[in-house]
Amino acid sequence: MVKIENNTEENTYRILLRPNQSTDWKTSIIFISIIAITCLAIGIGFAFAGATMILPFAGLEVIFVGVCVYLVMKKTYKQEVITLTQETLKIEKGEGKIDQVWEYFRMWSFVSVERPQHPWYPAHIVVTSKGERVPIGDFLNEDEKEELVSNLERIIQELQ
Repeated sequence: MVKIENNTEENTYRILLRPNQSTDWKTSIIFISIIAITCLAIGIGFAFAGATMILPFAGLEVIFVGVCVYLVMKKTYKQEVITLTQETLKIEKGEGKIDQVWEYFRMWSFVSVERPQHPWYPAHIVVTSKGERVPIGDFLNEDEKEELVSNLERIIQELQ
C-alpha cells in the first residue's frame, strides 16, 4: 500500500509504505480457534477410543499453526515512512515502532530502480546518499513499486 500525504503550508510530502494485509488479528484468532477446536475434538475422540498418544500431537499442531500465523501477521505490520522537504529526505522503518532512521540532504540523494536480469525477479527501489544504499518498498508488488516511482518523480519535480 502506498499512501501519500501533502502538507502545503510546510511544503512537505510524507509517503507511507505498508505491505498488503489479507486479514486482521481478529480473523486470525478465529482461524486458529477453528483449527484448535477441530484438532482437539478429533484428538479427544481418538483418546476415548484408546489412542491417547494423539492428544499431545494435536496440541503441538495447534501451537505450530498459532506460531506460524503470529509470525506472518507480525510481518504485515512492517512500515516505511519517507518524508520529503525542500532540504531533507528522511526514511523511517519499523514494525509497529520506528527501528531505523536515515536522514539525508535531498539534493545529494538519488532514487534509483534496479531492474532484475530475469523478469521473474522483483525490481528494487534504492535511495543512495553519502555512500549508503537504503532499499525501500521491498514488500510492495510490482504495480505498487511503479506507482511509488512515478509519485517520487512527481514530488521531486514539485520540490525543485
